[in-house]
Amino acid sequence: MTNEYRSLKGHVYDYIVDLIDGGALADDHKISEQQICEALGVSRTPVREALIQLASDGYLENVPRKGFYVKSVTEDSAREIVEVIGPLDGRAALLAVDRMTDEDLAQLQFLHGSMELAIEKRLYKKYDDLQRDFHACYMEKCGNARLVELIRQLNRCFMKREYARVAESDLDGLLRQANDEHAEIVRLFESRDGAGLQRYIRDVHWSDDNAKFLVWQ
Repeated sequence: MTNEYRSLKGHVYDYIVDLIDGGALADDHKISEQQICEALGVSRTPVREALIQLASDGYLENVPRKGFYVKSVTEDSAREIVEVIGPLDGRAALLAVDRMTDEDLAQLQFLHGSMELAIEKRLYKKYDDLQRDFHACYMEKCGNARLVELIRQLNRCFMKREYARVAESDLDGLLRQANDEHAEIVRLFESRDGAGLQRYIRDVHWSDDNAKFLVWQ
């Protein structure tokens, strides 16, 4: 019974995340528990528990006596998050640099090349998936589980990927710039320059310009 309940809760959780991620639920949209129950054919209990978990994970805001709303990210809040995640991501790279194998470095190169191809073909959501894999590649080698969880929690604030809101000419340039930065990150990993990696990721890759881009999504 417990395993079945947990499976239902997880299914509801993933369903709501997909709706937010795909833009079906916009910023500040109130979540209808009844609609989710009807769409998935489940009771209110796993829906309620999934909503509470989503609020805890940063996807939703739980407003007392009003319900759950999709959390919006303003330019100011994005800048605050970037100011925190930059040092954390840079620290993860520093800790990972000596743990990265030749195979790991080859994977970073592959992901960088795949992102370049995704930009060329205008597969922007594919690019986003790849860049998440790129950062996870070294983050998971840092050896600090608490640090990894903190970064993942902050990244959840930027999980919506509504690239249609951005003019294609602007988006193309922004993604090319970001992928040039990924190339530099690969170079620094190959050079085993931990201090350089930490500074570059903190001060360049996670900059105020990055924060503005994240709000556009």
